[in-house]
Amino acid sequence: MREIKITLENRISTVYAGESLSAIRQFTSPDNSVIVTDGNILRHYTDMFDDFPVIEIGTGEEIKNLSTIENIMRKMIELRCTRNTFLVGIGGGVVSDIAGFAASIFMRGVRFGFVSTSLLSQVDASVGGKNGVNIGMTKNMAGVFSQPEFVICDHRMLGTLPREEYINGIAELVKTACLDNNGLYEFVHSNKEKILSMEMETVSEAVYRCVRYKASVVEADEKENDLRRVLNLGHTVGHAIEKIKGMKHGFAIAAGMGIALDISVMNGHADKNYADEVKSLLEFFGLPCGIKGIIDKDEIPDIMDAIESDKKRESDSVNFILLKKTGEPFTKAMGFNELSDIINGALSADGGFR
Repeated sequence: MREIKITLENRISTVYAGESLSAIRQFTSPDNSVIVTDGNILRHYTDMFDDFPVIEIGTGEEIKNLSTIENIMRKMIELRCTRNTFLVGIGGGVVSDIAGFAASIFMRGVRFGFVSTSLLSQVDASVGGKNGVNIGMTKNMAGVFSQPEFVICDHRMLGTLPREEYINGIAELVKTACLDNNGLYEFVHSNKEKILSMEMETVSEAVYRCVRYKASVVEADEKENDLRRVLNLGHTVGHAIEKIKGMKHGFAIAAGMGIALDISVMNGHADKNYADEVKSLLEFFGLPCGIKGIIDKDEIPDIMDAIESDKKRESDSVNFILLKKTGEPFTKAMGFNELSDIINGALSADGGFR
């Protein structure tokens, strides 16, 4: 087990990479805590926290809404929770988003922590203090920046994930690897077979390096005013695909990364060989590396509507993350007409996109 501390003003959030679910008893107890989790976790692990009061929620992106938040808070009132109650979210990214948001607004805020059980949440969603829910079909439009006191990343729990869900998390791992300049990309590329086969020591190292990188970004820019925007690589188009096509988050982000790489090459920022190498890595993991075969031309207006409602929008443009090479991301304001033309080109037979 290794610790990564995220220090923000007078607050510290600690990530325990490789720790066990049972460690929650080191930080809290059934006497003052409530667990928020889903049926999948209860089916596999309920005996590890059966003495805690539990609020069960559903699964999937469709329950990440204000109605679920209200239901949680009603049950917390029924449980006679107070400002001293500690909320523990046990699950993947959806659970951590919901539990963190509920904790941040119940009685104007109670302490909380996470046990992260999916690869997606271990490398990204549970770390960094962004907690939000969707409004209708628009991603994370209601939310807060609020840090968990602890995040436990129990890598052994990845073994009960459906295969598709594990691959879903690899997309965020590859994204982070492209952003980091301390050897994470080389590590992932050279150990891709071990990661794909879920060789636990290799996966544990990859998760640790992802969290270490994200922690450094969050410490520098907690509220996403500048540097933290780079973590949105692939997310501008990816969130739109996720919304319109109902695709899993990681798969949609991988498709969005493909477009970001193509734009980087088109504008002369990135070398085509590098872009092709990253796309091949995504393909190796069974992820898309562009939008061909995912959306049709007649869906472009819907995709653009989704992008124009994205929270990264500024006036008539959107902040788009591009790459020069591994470890050198940058932000470019892209007009909506320009982006629409690029997406059209990506879908055309002679557009030059993979």
